[in-house]
Amino acid sequence: MKYTLSIILVALLSFNVAIAQNKNTARKLFLAGEYAEAKPMFEKLLSRNPKNSELNYWYAVCCYETKDTADIKEMLEFAASRKITNAYRYLGDLCADSALYTEAAVHYEDFLSLCSDDSLTALYKEKLSSVNRLSRMINTTEKVCVIDSFVVDKDKFLSAYKMGRDVGLLASVADFFDEDDEDGGYLAETERGTDIYYAMKNEGDSLLKLYHSSKVDKEWGRPSKLAGFETNGNDNYPFMLADGVTLYFASDGDGSIGGYDIFITRYDNEASRFLRPDNVGMPFNSQANDYMLAINEVANLGWFASDRRQPEGKVCVYVFVPNASAVKYDAENMPYNKLLSCARLTAIAATQVDEDVVREARRQQTILFYEQPEEGDDAEFFFVIDNAADYTALSDFRSAEARELFIKWQKGSIALQKNEALLQCRRDEYATANDVVKKNLSAEIMRLERQVELDASTLELMEYEIRKLELKKLHR
Repeated sequence: MKYTLSIILVALLSFNVAIAQNKNTARKLFLAGEYAEAKPMFEKLLSRNPKNSELNYWYAVCCYETKDTADIKEMLEFAASRKITNAYRYLGDLCADSALYTEAAVHYEDFLSLCSDDSLTALYKEKLSSVNRLSRMINTTEKVCVIDSFVVDKDKFLSAYKMGRDVGLLASVADFFDEDDEDGGYLAETERGTDIYYAMKNEGDSLLKLYHSSKVDKEWGRPSKLAGFETNGNDNYPFMLADGVTLYFASDGDGSIGGYDIFITRYDNEASRFLRPDNVGMPFNSQANDYMLAINEVANLGWFASDRRQPEGKVCVYVFVPNASAVKYDAENMPYNKLLSCARLTAIAATQVDEDVVREARRQQTILFYEQPEEGDDAEFFFVIDNAADYTALSDFRSAEARELFIKWQKGSIALQKNEALLQCRRDEYATANDVVKKNLSAEIMRLERQVELDASTLELMEYEIRKLELKKLHR
């Protein structure tokens, strides 16, 4: 009997020693960051002692670090309840990965209250700030109707911007100037072709910054760096609205939630500088790269690019309907998963709640897609010469001088329609704008009113001259 008991005791002792050795080996692998090797060892140890808080923590972390996160939340919560400090930070990371940012913030705060490691404290203060910001952005997601999306090659993403003639030109700096540009800057030329805004690294710049040039005697003048904002990052992908005041651009610096984010700023004429840029928020921005927001105000369509959920070398270009003033989702009374889906644009059909808006936007998109160049346009029209002659094509004209003047009249009529539509857009914006924006809009509205009046008068005189020239030719 004594002999049998001794054998049992020796066996138990050997078993416990083996467990202790396995635990020490697994822990050494864990501390060395060899999580895949440590994981099966901790799993075996945990199966024998499921209520051991340390084993729960170690095994859960191994699963997290090897991307096997299906069943580890309860383990981390159990470890945290036993005051294992690092369990809180992994709980926060796990929640942040699932976009549960409010819950992640609570765990980060608990971790920071117990952490004594200065480097981890600094890191997790940044993470806490990030999840708080993401939570606020999701809760203030703009209600935007997205009517279409195109996945294209990243280096050819502008091919999906079928914006028509109303917005000027978008191009890479290299293509526009027909020269090499290793910095990857992009450029926007205004509709009138008198100004360009573009990104480059000038002498002394280590990062891409935004510059402006005006055309002087058919040549681009010396570039001037845009004043008023410093993002401490790369600034690229500019787009200036027709008002000459409102600038969209992308930056990976201050205020970005990941990679490039889209920002908006306005030029303060009195201070001769741009105002502090604001992040345009979700759904336009994400933790991926989001950039090149451009708007055709006459067609009321906008475009922006994002590499969210895209493979390497691809980008998705979204087509949306801009709001006259931002409208937010009702976050308090909306299921979080649905709000998150709208913020991330995981299903653009969910944003298309107004059939009339979608129908009109798609009609405008089709018009822009098939829009023909103005030069040589011989499309049908209706122009009265006199009671006996109504012209419907350029070939109807007998007077070459009248025909050339009519082409100019056509272009002038298109410009007048654009300015009339833009003037109405500005008046609508003015009605809901704050005082700072109203001050800038006021000057633009007065300029457009003068331009519309002048253009209408000029076109009336041109009509008279066209008829005079054509009738002179006809009655010879």
